[in-house]
Amino acid sequence: MKIPPVDLSSCCRSLLLLLAACQAPSVQAAPLRPITAPLRALPANPGYFTDGSGKAVYLTGSHTWNTLQDWGTDGAVQPTDFTAFVNMLVAHNHNFTLLWATELPKFHGLPTRAGPSPDFTVTPQPWQRVGPANATDGKPQFDLTKFNQEYFDRLRKRTAELNAAGIYAGIYLFTGEWLNLFRCPTDGYPFTGGNNVNGIDDGGGIASVTMTAPNAITAVQDAYARKLVDTLNDLPNVLWIVSEEAPGNTRWWNDHLIALLRSYESGKPLHHPIGYGVRIDLDDPSIVNSDADWIAPFARIAPIGNSGSGKPRVKVCINDSDHSYWEMWSDSPRTNRRFFWTNFTYGNQSMFMDPYTVYYPRENRNLSPSPKNGISPQPDMRWENVRATMGYIRGYAEAMNLAAMTPRVDLSETSYVIANMNPANAEILAYSPSAGSFDVNLEGCNARFAVEWMDPSSGAKTQAADVVGGSRRTFTPPFDGDSVLYLKAH
Repeated sequence: MKIPPVDLSSCCRSLLLLLAACQAPSVQAAPLRPITAPLRALPANPGYFTDGSGKAVYLTGSHTWNTLQDWGTDGAVQPTDFTAFVNMLVAHNHNFTLLWATELPKFHGLPTRAGPSPDFTVTPQPWQRVGPANATDGKPQFDLTKFNQEYFDRLRKRTAELNAAGIYAGIYLFTGEWLNLFRCPTDGYPFTGGNNVNGIDDGGGIASVTMTAPNAITAVQDAYARKLVDTLNDLPNVLWIVSEEAPGNTRWWNDHLIALLRSYESGKPLHHPIGYGVRIDLDDPSIVNSDADWIAPFARIAPIGNSGSGKPRVKVCINDSDHSYWEMWSDSPRTNRRFFWTNFTYGNQSMFMDPYTVYYPRENRNLSPSPKNGISPQPDMRWENVRATMGYIRGYAEAMNLAAMTPRVDLSETSYVIANMNPANAEILAYSPSAGSFDVNLEGCNARFAVEWMDPSSGAKTQAADVVGGSRRTFTPPFDGDSVLYLKAH
């Protein structure tokens, strides 16, 4: 009997990633529950989504660049072990990731070296490459009327795999950032003349996203957006996001695609939330005032409320370290944790732009081991502190009645408090970024509280003696460093 060959390299990658997860700080992962209903704004507390259960769904997790398309330097792409990535998310109690769409078949300048950066090749792309001539990247020209079904099949398969694991998927239509920063004469960009057989020509640069009215390029982009909806509409874990760090003068383009998604899905069985990542001009008010359902702003700590003039008025805010916390690799683990805990107590959700297996030695951003063509077999363990932190926060978000809780900066000198002060079911979570004692004002609630401490550096929890409300209380953590205090009435 002929024994089928075994992909040992894939098995080794999965084993290495599993071992890496086992070495992480202990995170209590939630049981796997496939997602059965799409998210929508929680009426009682629209800063959060709900799945229709009445509970607030808190979104958090790692995302990285190459979990949909394969990347590699020197023309040699290195496939991502996507199942291992999903297992990493589950092991860290994450429930949200983004699937990036990098629009350049070849890009130049991602600063992954101290010196000149290598060119990366990216595959697959959404359109078929049919020739007869070659594009500037040396491969056949695109036909923008013919979709590459491999791309959409892969997108559907990976989104469904995330759904089965209980993980929501933010689906990028485009990045925008790649056009801003990484174009080169040999990038093969589908919308540049000579790279397609359809006579479509953006003239180079960023003109394919800076238009102010429909044109031949938007017709192709609109057809692509509809194809994405047709591919994924029946999957309940989908959230759309048009772009991130796109050029500043792309407001019309972003608004156009938000409106298109909204209109096209209105005639479909499921309606998914639509997101808007901040543009390169860092203009947070414009995305707050847009018609997106959720936003990824620039502000390090997004303000409480995120209310604007668009529809819906209140946005779900998911602070992405990709935009909000540039150069976080230069900070200490405690300062890294502070970004996530502070946003949580401000009523925001957060994500980590996880370099994961993309080797990125410039400024020591990601020293993943044994890279081949720019991609490593396992992630840099240095970021386990951040991956674990998001899981700890989600653990509290799941345990608490988050729908009834609001930011209460007035309740403690730490300023980082989220609380429900109804005496019948009061809950308070306070984060202190500094070591030592701090006060919590319990004057407005006479309940008896169970007291729990959590060490954010390890996830270790310690129970303390009950306290009775009705006055200002001083609490002293049983360990050094930053701390989380959780009070629950009983």
